[in-house]
Order: sequence, then structure tokens, then C-alpha cells
Amino acid sequence: TVAARLATRKFQLDVATFNALEAERKQIQSRTEELQGKRNTLSKQIGMLKSKGEDASAVMAEVAAIPEEVKKSEVRLAEVQAQMTAFLQAIPN
Repeated sequence: TVAARLATRKFQLDVATFNALEAERKQIQSRTEELQGKRNTLSKQIGMLKSKGEDASAVMAEVAAIPEEVKKSEVRLAEVQAQMTAFLQAIPN
């Protein structure tokens, strides 16, 4: 509908680019949230293992790797959001 209305104003909306950016944004955001949830779950597991006096070093090593991956996802998400903002700002009112 938006593309059709913009066409009446002689503006060609690149729907494919918009859809690609939005799909990538959703995928990255979902992955970031999934990693954060995994980190929280593993952190709780570490607490339970330590309270039982068991070795939690394997789980702690797994948790230690997650922040780096989350950081990479957040950086890419910011890049995609910047591209989306630039794309949207080029569309007339």
C-alpha cells in the first residue's frame, strides 16, 4: 500500500531492500535475545552447581564466551538499524 501511494507521487520504493533489511534486523535481534537468555540460564545453573559443591568450570567457560558473541550481534544490529534509518529517511512524507 505504501509503495503504491508513493508511486502516485513519482517515488519508487525499493521494497526488496526494505524487506531484506527488516529480515536481517529481526534475525539479529532474535539471536541477541536468545544469547542473553542462554547466558541467564547458564548463570543460574552455575549458582545451583556451586551451592551443591559441584564443579561449575565447564559451564562458566561456556558463559564466558557468550558476551563476545552478544557484542558482535549488538554491533551488527546497530549497523543494520543505521542502514534502515538512512533508507527510511530517503522516503518522502
